[in-house]
Amino acid sequence: MPNTNSPGSSTLAANLIEEQLRTLPILIAAISQAFASGKIEPVQLQKKLRLVKTGSGGNIVADEAPPALELVPPRTAHTQSECLRVVVSNALLAVGMFMKEHEMLSMRTPEFQFLGHVVTAIHNANRFRIEPGYMPTAAFDGLVIDPSLDGAVLFGDGQAKGFIELGDAIALLQWLERYLRGEKNYVSGGDAG
Repeated sequence: MPNTNSPGSSTLAANLIEEQLRTLPILIAAISQAFASGKIEPVQLQKKLRLVKTGSGGNIVADEAPPALELVPPRTAHTQSECLRVVVSNALLAVGMFMKEHEMLSMRTPEFQFLGHVVTAIHNANRFRIEPGYMPTAAFDGLVIDPSLDGAVLFGDGQAKGFIELGDAIALLQWLERYLRGEKNYVSGGDAG
């Protein structure tokens, strides 16, 4: 099982974050321009879903399911803020799941703990789930996750103000990348001397 002690985990994580940070401005600009122009067209997929008959019982279940949603123009399906939230949330999920797989989210660093709670909130339909008795250790840039956030909205949803803004999420990714790039050069003074 991979872990934080495996060679290159920090570098791989930093590279993944860097890819997300290079791509997010392009996606954000494209989404913003599409909504500003009003010319939002559904993307035509090259291949439509078809069930391939296999020995799996999954085909039986899939045959009984209601038809899949057809792709509709995003203006009728989403608002600009919803699209931006999904794009930024996906970047956080990619980074968070990589770090979870490499056991980095279990580190006691407040920012890593913060990312762990953010990922959990994204998994829970944009709402925090804080265990009773949680003692706050998760923090980033003055934002502290404590038990009072249980059930609170992570990103604003139009009706409720969110705990963080999209810019906070991008700043978190930037901080994590800097930390991971610097970690290999860090030498603790600790008790060794």
